[in-house]
Amino acid sequence: MISDYLKKYSTYYLTRYSVTKKKFQDILKKKITKDFLEKKLNLDERIDLENQVSDVVEVFEKLGAFNEKILIEVTFQNYVNKGYSKQKIKHKIIDLKFEEPMASSFLDKMFENQKFPELLLRNYLKKSKIIEKQKKLNISEKQLFDNILRKLANQGFEYYESKEILKKLISNGEL
Repeated sequence: MISDYLKKYSTYYLTRYSVTKKKFQDILKKKITKDFLEKKLNLDERIDLENQVSDVVEVFEKLGAFNEKILIEVTFQNYVNKGYSKQKIKHKIIDLKFEEPMASSFLDKMFENQKFPELLLRNYLKKSKIIEKQKKLNISEKQLFDNILRKLANQGFEYYESKEILKKLISNGEL
């Protein structure tokens, strides 16, 4: 039997956010601990609720609340549009606690494309407006190139790959 407390909170949370099973389990445990520390629950209620967490996750999984394949695709596309580097995307996906084999195979498949690093770099340059900001500093072309390259490396882009893509963009007159 699942308590009303967990049912209500789970329904509330899942109508607002899309999460993985593991992440949702952690969120429920944190909520129970928080409410216990705020004296909303006594020790017996806390223990009882913590024992029910896996049952709650199972019930909502049967209802179809956790479609991790769609969630990882949407999340991945969102990170690509934001201009995140491969490294940053990988860490963000891991932080969201997707199932390890599914996440790694999905990322490997997506990162296979040879044009992908250029797409990520272009998105980052567009979103961050780094080129416009650096050009306002009235520095030489060499310093501009080095500053942009340094910022890309700080954001997790591979140095040599970024250098080649930047040279290509400059030679095509796109920067």
